[in-house]
Amino acid sequence: MTDMSMGNRRNVVLVLILLLTLMLSACGTSGEAPNGTAGETSNNENTEPDKEAKPAEESGFHPTGYPIVDEKITLRFAAAKGSVSKDFDGLPFFEMVEKETNVHIEWSMNPDSSWNEKKNLLFASGELPDAFYGHHILSTDEVLRYGTQGMFVPLEQLIEQYAPNLTAIFEKNPQFKKEITAPDGHIYALPTIDEEYPDSRDALFINKKWLDQLKLPIPETTEQFYETLKAFKENDMNGNGKPDEIPFTFHHHQNYGIYSFFGSFGLTDTPDHIVMRGDKAVFSAVQPEYKEALQYFHRLFKEGLIDVESLTHDKNVYFSKIKSKDNIVGAFSGWDTLDVFGSDPHDFVLLHPLKGPEGHRLWNRYPSGVLSKGAFAITSANKYPEITMRWIDYSYDPMIGLQAVEGPVGINLKVNPDGTIENTPAPEGMTSNEFRHSTAPASKSVFIRTKEIQAKRIRVEGGPGALTKKDIDELYQPYLVENIYPSLFFTEEENEERMKYFTDIDAYVKKKHASWIMQGNVENEWDEYVNTMNRMGLENMMKIYQAAYDRFKAGE
Repeated sequence: MTDMSMGNRRNVVLVLILLLTLMLSACGTSGEAPNGTAGETSNNENTEPDKEAKPAEESGFHPTGYPIVDEKITLRFAAAKGSVSKDFDGLPFFEMVEKETNVHIEWSMNPDSSWNEKKNLLFASGELPDAFYGHHILSTDEVLRYGTQGMFVPLEQLIEQYAPNLTAIFEKNPQFKKEITAPDGHIYALPTIDEEYPDSRDALFINKKWLDQLKLPIPETTEQFYETLKAFKENDMNGNGKPDEIPFTFHHHQNYGIYSFFGSFGLTDTPDHIVMRGDKAVFSAVQPEYKEALQYFHRLFKEGLIDVESLTHDKNVYFSKIKSKDNIVGAFSGWDTLDVFGSDPHDFVLLHPLKGPEGHRLWNRYPSGVLSKGAFAITSANKYPEITMRWIDYSYDPMIGLQAVEGPVGINLKVNPDGTIENTPAPEGMTSNEFRHSTAPASKSVFIRTKEIQAKRIRVEGGPGALTKKDIDELYQPYLVENIYPSLFFTEEENEERMKYFTDIDAYVKKKHASWIMQGNVENEWDEYVNTMNRMGLENMMKIYQAAYDRFKAGE
């Protein structure tokens, strides 16, 4: 073979360069985003090639029916867990879902106590999971903020194409879809929905055995409650010869705190202090009723009638005090007695909301319908948005959604021949709440509970005299506030402006709230406190809340 001439070699080199250029161009991006929307990109998109990722079709993707894929794939989800939650990996509920869908979830679990910090790091670094999963896993503000920044995939087309269960829910109640649609018209996250959620938030319970020992009636007023707590403290109620009685305890959490208790003084409180007077949004923490309530709570604290750890202990420590074999608690605030004791016997009975000095007897109402607007979001890092939407839509089947909350049929639930559904008893030494969290995501799940499913359920029975949440709702109904501030979207501009004020105001209120309960002096510091809040921009902040509320109401 003879050597090529210089000219021929030059031509071959040029041809090779041309071929290489064409190959590189063919391998480049076409401008088609993962969800099929041309040209949409994100600064947080992972530019490193995913060696394991394939187009959905190559995994044997089925747009309908189950399994979702023929070849099992793995998705990475971030989730948070409470004090009684178990890691989601290995829960029977998710084993059931994986068997049905052929999709494996690799869970990144984070304790509630550190979840906000972890979440902020994920968004700051851009190292996003494929999805965020769980009841209230994202705040409404975060859904809008990170959705408009391109970190979350818009879901409306995916819902239409791949979520028949969720679509059926929206067709039945269009208001649900409206509530989760951002001001720009996109849906960035999916909700948890309960069509028959309990009306009341927390409730008050008192030790009936202690009342009987002292021959005292069940308190009806705040003053009678104070006198009863004093009697609990001054007597050796558990008979062990130790001054270990805790007259009143609470867990400073939205379901166990004293926010509703403020209603005895004319205005209930909430964690963010946004409450309604008719159709006007007001900031509870600068109202005279709030001041009066804090004076009352300091009086209890000063005289040793409130547990000194009420503002700091976690749920596990809180429950352990109430359930202590030493019988040390006289009264507490909680969801219901089943949540604390399960079917175990106990000495506590329900207290109706207490009548305050001016005759007020109000209690907080819980929202119904859409409970969390940020329960599930698909991120821009996700290579399989269609598969992910099909996976989460499985939990919007009402029967599957019920099992996500209560635990699987055959373990936690039993379906009777007549179609009724009942909870199976919790194992000995375990409450019903612990039982459901041992098999399912439960309170941390993404779920739908419909009126039709709830109508089939047989009420859970506790020990003697136990009250279900439904029972408590019926008894508390006359005292519930008429209107609550809804969970709504602010516009991007509104939210940016609102947070300029809210962050500093909220921190200041928390500081003074704790100080005034424990150390007192609210009456001397009140005027300067209110003036400080006004200087922080409280009036401007409340104008934003009112404008958003007015827009929400006008669109109903």
